[in-house]
Amino acid sequence: MQRPSRLLTAGSLALLLALAGCHKEDDRRVDGPAERAGKELDQATEKAVVHLDKAREDFQQAAKETGRELDQAAEKAGEGLNKAAEVVGEKLERAGEKVQASAEAARREDEEKGKSK
Repeated sequence: MQRPSRLLTAGSLALLLALAGCHKEDDRRVDGPAERAGKELDQATEKAVVHLDKAREDFQQAAKETGRELDQAAEKAGEGLNKAAEVVGEKLERAGEKVQASAEAARREDEEKGKSK
């Protein structure tokens, strides 16, 4: 009769192990300090990702706005340079006219001196 008792013991043991494995994982698990710290770290990381994404979006928007402002400033500066170049051109033209008039007057003077000799 030893065989049935060994068989009964083995069967009982198998049944106990099977029942122990039927519990939900959460029922058997008690979070320790490291597990809680890990969960808190996960939550903090998720929050940080959200904040970093928002900061990245804000930075990109600010960069776009700054780019537009720089483009406008460059355009205004270009307009100012064009006006300054136009004024300089007009002054050079007037100076050239004066030099030409002076040269014509000097030539006439030379011609008159040459006729009087």
